[in-house]
Parts: sequence; C-alpha cells; structure tokens
Amino acid sequence: MNSYRINPEHETLSIGVLLERIKKGYALQELKYDLENYEEILYYNGSIILAPDYQREYRFSIEDESKLIESVLVGIPIPPIFLATDKLKNARVTNVVDGQHRLRALYRFFTNQFKLKGLTLLNNFEGKNFNDVHIDTKSEFTEVTLLVTIFKDFPGTEFELEIFNRYNKGTKPLTPQEIRHAVYNSPFNEFVNKFTVGLYNDKGLVDRELFYSYNITKDRIQKKSVQEGLFVILSILENGINETFNKSSTYAEKYMEEKANLFKLDPDMIEENFKEVKKLFDKFNHFIVRLYEVCEFPFSRELYGVSSRNYKFQISIAMILAGIFNKLVTNELMLNQIFQYDEARDAFLRVIRTDLSESFLEDPEYNASSTNSREILKLIVNVFEDLSFNQFTFLK
Repeated sequence: MNSYRINPEHETLSIGVLLERIKKGYALQELKYDLENYEEILYYNGSIILAPDYQREYRFSIEDESKLIESVLVGIPIPPIFLATDKLKNARVTNVVDGQHRLRALYRFFTNQFKLKGLTLLNNFEGKNFNDVHIDTKSEFTEVTLLVTIFKDFPGTEFELEIFNRYNKGTKPLTPQEIRHAVYNSPFNEFVNKFTVGLYNDKGLVDRELFYSYNITKDRIQKKSVQEGLFVILSILENGINETFNKSSTYAEKYMEEKANLFKLDPDMIEENFKEVKKLFDKFNHFIVRLYEVCEFPFSRELYGVSSRNYKFQISIAMILAGIFNKLVTNELMLNQIFQYDEARDAFLRVIRTDLSESFLEDPEYNASSTNSREILKLIVNVFEDLSFNQFTFLK
C-alpha cells in the first residue's frame, strides 16, 4: 500500500493576497525569537516563505521580471504556484515549491524595486515602477488571480525537495507564438488554427499535398511552430519582403498585431481584408500543390536538390516562396501557365532551383541568418530577372 499521500488543495488567490502573505513571511523570518503569543502566531499563520533552503538562486533579470508583469497586465495566463505547508517559529507557513521567481518578481514590482524595461506589448509602461502607474492599473494588478496548489501533510523536507525537483523538470513556459495568439485576437487567428488542425485531423487523406508540405505534426502544432510559419507566409503574401525585419518571427508578430488592431478599430474592414487574404492564400496553396507534384517537401532545401529529411519545413524557404508568389501573383499569364501546364511549372522550377543553389543559402562564406530579409529580397529579384529572360520557354 502506498504510504505517501500529500493531499494537495487547490485555491485561486489574488496577487494582492499573495503579496501580503509574502510580506508577512519576510517579517517572520526577521524575528529574533520564536512566537509564543497566540495572537502573533495567528497573525503570521499562512505566511509565504519565498526561498526555502532547496530553492534555486534568484536568476530573473529586470527584463525577465518586466515580461512577467507585462503578461499579468495584458491577461496572459501565469503558470500555477505550488506551495507546501511547514512550521517556522511556531507559525504555520507555506514554502514555495515552484513559482519562487514569479512571486518574487511580483513582490519586487509591487514594492518599487525595479522599473519596467524591455516591454514589447505595453510600450507606454516602459520605465515605470508600481508607484508610477495609474490607480486603476494598480487595482487591476493586485486583483488578478493565480491558481495555487498547496501540498499538505508532507512526510518531511526531503520529500518536499523531491516534489520541487519534479515540478521544475516539467516546467514548460509559453512559446512566443502562444503569447501572440493570446494577445493579438482577430479572424486570422481562428482561420490559421482551423486550417492547421484541419490538416492534422485529415492526416493527409484529402489534402495530402498540404499536410506533408507544411509538415503537420502534433508536436509542431502544440508548440505553435506551424501556426507561426503560416503567419510569416501570410504577411509576405500580402505585403512582400520587408528589409527592416531581422527575424522571421517579426513578420508573424507585426502581422498579428496589425490585424488585431484593425479588428478593434474596424471589424467590417478586417472582414473584407480577411476574404482577400484568404483568396491569396488559396492560390498560394495551389502553387505549393504544383510544386509538391515534383518535390515532396517544397518548403525545404529538397526543392533544389539538397537532402534535408530532418528539416521538412524550413522557414527560410517558406519566406522565399511566399516572396516569389507575392510578385508572381501580379502576372496572371505566367501564374496560369504554371497552374495548367507541367512544362511551364518545370521551366519555372528550373529557374528557382538554379538561383537557390547559387544563392547565399549555399555560400560557404555566408555565416549570417538564413532568414535575412535583404538577402532573400536580392534572391527574389534575381529569380524574376531570370524568369523574364527565360519566359519564352513556357509562355508560348
């Protein structure tokens, strides 16, 4: 029979309540004597001890702390806090099993120990501490609730330490794309999710070409990797390559933010825009299906003959194809030829393959990012110069 039963209890506590208990915990630890007075014991009961002996050294930077505060203020869910009952100086307290960094950052902000720095969602809060924000923001901050699990009846500190190690090994913070989905709401989010999950549920029975081209797997969906790639593609399909963007994720970030803002300001306009983008995306997928007919993984280096079985979807290739299509879609004659005739598709592919194989992607001297927008734009320009020169091969 199992001799261990830790009897966890689940509560939802406001940040204000948690901060008050942390404050009492600090005060209790500073006392030079054990409590004997009943009223004092009662006052300190429930105090939170932020850093038991087994806890890790505090490693949050001010930027890390600021990101947490920003998440709280915009409503991004914070992972649960895990506490365990103990006794300190005759008061019944709770040690932090998991969540020390989160709670300490909240307390440090509340007590004005740092100013917010490096914010990406709430730029108007940059450089402010708790005293600097509006009274309504202070109230909202302290009223936010967190899920708290309290472990009771522990067999001892050794067992508590084991629980601490297990929870910290299992910690999985939100990915940047999960945060974007939580913050930037628009019809595009729902569309991308439905498109992605639909392909996964279909398992290639109907849309085989897209299922394999976008490398749809459970792991990539859960990590929002597929969704982020789709938003990068949508951004480039609609707006082209932006030389000022240094990372592929910037395309997804800016695009989702733009659509969310438009959705708030003008729901009718976003609906019209959504219909146009969806038509464009449908055409792009037709284009990808045509490429799939001669290459199983068109979003990889296999498109131009370099084996890449471990990298079936490469965001750099996706950016290049989306950028090419952004320009190609303005040439209906060329596009229709590629859609209708294998000879036209193959001639088009010969140009792409030659230019890709001679591009920065295969340059042994090139050591910068494969998603460098400037390099991608140069490559696209080369492709269309070569297409123009060779167009007689398939535009008959």
